[in-house]
Formats: sequence, C-alpha cells, structure tokens
Amino acid sequence: MAIKNEIPVKRMLRQKGIDFKNLSDVPLRDIRHAQRGAFPDMRMAWLAPALRDQALKTPLLKDLLCTRTGFQGPSPAHYIPRPTGSYDFILIFCTGGCGWVEIDGREQTVQANEGFLIPAHTPHTYGSDPDNPWENYWVHFQGNQSGDFAKLICKDKLPAVFQLANPQEIIAGLEHLYQHMSHVHTSAMLLAASGILQQLLCSIQLRCQSSTGKMGTAEESIDKTIEFMAGNLSHRFSLKDLARQAGMSPNHYGALFKERHQDSPLNYFNRLKIQKACELLTTTDLRIHEVGELLGFQDPYYFSRLFKKTMGLSPRAYR
Repeated sequence: MAIKNEIPVKRMLRQKGIDFKNLSDVPLRDIRHAQRGAFPDMRMAWLAPALRDQALKTPLLKDLLCTRTGFQGPSPAHYIPRPTGSYDFILIFCTGGCGWVEIDGREQTVQANEGFLIPAHTPHTYGSDPDNPWENYWVHFQGNQSGDFAKLICKDKLPAVFQLANPQEIIAGLEHLYQHMSHVHTSAMLLAASGILQQLLCSIQLRCQSSTGKMGTAEESIDKTIEFMAGNLSHRFSLKDLARQAGMSPNHYGALFKERHQDSPLNYFNRLKIQKACELLTTTDLRIHEVGELLGFQDPYYFSRLFKKTMGLSPRAYR
C-alpha cells in the first residue's frame, strides 16, 4: 500500500536522525519517539501495565477497562503501523481534517465526525492526510466484553468506518473519559472510567450510521418516527402510517427499521406502549383496563396478553 503521508513521515524521521531504507522497516517505537512534540494540543493518559494487569483480575474491571486515551491536534506526520496488531482494542474518532486507515489491504478515508474501531491483534496502519491532517481522539481498551462491543460496531466489516451526524454527545463522553483517566488510577476512578467507556461504546453502536449521506438521512427519518411513536402512544398505527412519517415505502422502512433496532416498527411501538403501561401501573390508581384504553388497547384481554408476553407477568402481578 502506498502511504499517503510518506513524504512528511520520512522527513520527520530523518530530522530526528533515524536512518532507514524503507519506511516499513522502521519500528513503531522509533516512529513514536520521532513524533514527540510533533502534535499541537497533545493530551494523553495511560494506565501502567502493572496496574492494568491487576485491574483485569478484579470482578468489576475484568470485562471492560480503558488502558489509554487522549487527543491530538493535526500533524501531517501522524503515521502508526502495527503489522502484528495491538493487545488493545482501539477506537479512533476524527473531529477535524482527514486521515486514513488500512486493514488487510483495504484502505478507507476517515473525515471529520467519522471514526473506526480496530479489534485486538488485527494488523493495521493509519495516519493523517498530508494536505489536510486530521485531529482525533483515541481510546485503547481491554476486557472480556471488548470483542462483543467490537462486533456491534464493526459488524464483521474491516475497516468499519462509522459516521455520527451529531457527535457532540460522543465528544463530551471522550472528554469525560480523558478527565477520569488523567487522575490517579485508584480502583474507584478506573471503575468510573469503565462506566463512561461502556456508555460511550453503547452510544456509538446505537447511533452508528452509514458513511453515505443518503443512509444518514434515512436513519434520521427512522429516529423521527420513534419520536412520533413516543408522542402518540394512545393511537393505533399501521406500518403504512409509520412509513409515511418517514417518507418511505412500507417494505423499505420496515427493513431499515429492523436492521437498526432489531425489531419491527409495530413491535417496537407496542413495547413503547407497554413501557408506559408499567409506569402508569406503578404511579397511578388507574384500573388495568383504563391503562390499556389510554394506550390505545380497546380489548383488555389483548392488552393483558401483550403485557405478559413483553414483561413475563400479567399487569395485575406487575402492580
């Protein structure tokens, strides 16, 4: 693969006195050493290996543990080759400029508001675009649940570049994670960081969008129909009614909705109704059939059957 920013990387290495014939022969540790001071606004917090190994043996941290996180400003010489991969899972999120990632001979461009996740032990290379270098956050993590989160986000496609239309929540989460990891690494602080990381990964997998603007628009339309459902729990809608709200055909809407939410639109709508029924049964004195009627169920027996199917017990037993 031709390295997009080969010229600035070679220039940086030679300025640091590192001799080489081929860029691929330079060890990562030498590249890292040469890059010191090359990035504006550089911030990094990392967990010492001894503390990492100790934390991964504890019940509350063995499933998900942040081992390193940080932020870097734009530099055309940013280039990271890992021909044997990393012990960590690596999340990169670009907030400006442009970069690239290459896995198994497949290269993808990464632009602002896009990111990617690399599973552990996966050979890879990534770096800046030389003309419009990226700035990005990065997170390294380990733990028993790391692979499961990677599958949710990557969906068996590498490199899997995802796009977030409104990344403010994700950036706030990355900053929050960095703030916790930059403190003394007590068990309590690492546990708090682990919780933030889990929430961050869950938010990304929930909000992952295709890198095409068309798909992003479609998924935004689907999200709007969920808001429509939540605001109209007393009504009954057909698949055609909901698809009309999204501006799609029923078949296309149903397929996209199920891909995104692992359920059909009508089942999802009914689950929202049952969630509201649980709230009303807990916080009001309404009779069970009155709760059902408020949520658009004219047949109390159907309401009870659906409630039991969803919650595992009848409305009366729940109350």
